[in-house]
Amino acid sequence: MMRKTPYTNNSAAGPGELVKENLDRALDNSQKWAEILLNNPCPQTGLTPHETVWRKNKAKLYRYVSKTGIRYGTPVLFVYALINKAYILDLTPGMSLIEYLVDQGYDVYLLDWGDFGWEDRQLGFSDLICDYLSRAVAKTCQFSGCREISIIGYCMGGTMAAMYASLFSSPRTRNLVFLAAPFDFDNVGLSSQWLKSEFYDVDKIVDAFELIPRHFIDTGLKMLNPVNNFFGTYSRLWKMIDEGLSVHNWQVLNKWMNDNTNLPGEIFRQWVRDMYQENKLVKKQFVLRGHTVDLSRIEASLLVLTGINDHIVLPGQTTAILGLSSSSDQNYVEFPVGHGGLVFGSTAKNNVYPGLHEWLKERSM
Repeated sequence: MMRKTPYTNNSAAGPGELVKENLDRALDNSQKWAEILLNNPCPQTGLTPHETVWRKNKAKLYRYVSKTGIRYGTPVLFVYALINKAYILDLTPGMSLIEYLVDQGYDVYLLDWGDFGWEDRQLGFSDLICDYLSRAVAKTCQFSGCREISIIGYCMGGTMAAMYASLFSSPRTRNLVFLAAPFDFDNVGLSSQWLKSEFYDVDKIVDAFELIPRHFIDTGLKMLNPVNNFFGTYSRLWKMIDEGLSVHNWQVLNKWMNDNTNLPGEIFRQWVRDMYQENKLVKKQFVLRGHTVDLSRIEASLLVLTGINDHIVLPGQTTAILGLSSSSDQNYVEFPVGHGGLVFGSTAKNNVYPGLHEWLKERSM
């Protein structure tokens, strides 16, 4: 364990000695910081054993290998946000929602969207819901030998899971878990001001880029809370080093935060225009291949989880699904965390993971 060098509070020391001691401490921490980052600049992530059971173009469907055996018949499919990398749900051993559920005895799958490239720029939600997600659900049920499924959606992945569940009745979606998933875009804080149609011409942006660069989206999201996102992350690293704690968890989270993917222009257009600017989903105006996405058609059991400090997806955006769906089995829990705190960190590990398991096991065959 690294040696902790506390701040000096010795009133007997003179001002010059205090300055020197604290400067020495800062230099010592800086050297440790540089050594850690240089020795392990890109920590491994997504280490829970799995196999690829289905592919479509760049997308892959993973099935995770259970060491303890499958105890619950209803399979679990994870769907994550398109701008992220899949390993947010499987960051590192001991801090992985996927690993946790596999160890509890669930038959766990994940749809990895892959890295979008220039050739994917015209993909829209119709393609991803009807051609990718629907087939991934069918394959999940085929491999598990079950006619029902539980879907866990994180952020935009939850929105897409709801779109799927409202349009497809077979295989039956038995359970839906939404982790910070947005549905109502009427009042979304700072984003409501930035993305107003009179100021933000999404068509011009998409026509210019066609494939939206990952840095364009990443910078926009971080500017919603710039002090915390640009400076807070390094102050937390400094504190961990100062306290002699392992910084591995900081490294894997920092890797994920800075490892986004490009986004198809058509997806970006629909997400900004149809959701943020026109709020079509809750108005029953969002249409995929001639079919209106009607969230009231969702009858699955719902577990809705939010972070009260989430500045990317405000809690009210997620809880809207409770009033929009027709589910008779609804549960809502909020936690004192931000957007990533539902899947990573001490609250996730000690509260979110076990709570999700307790809810899910009662609703899985």
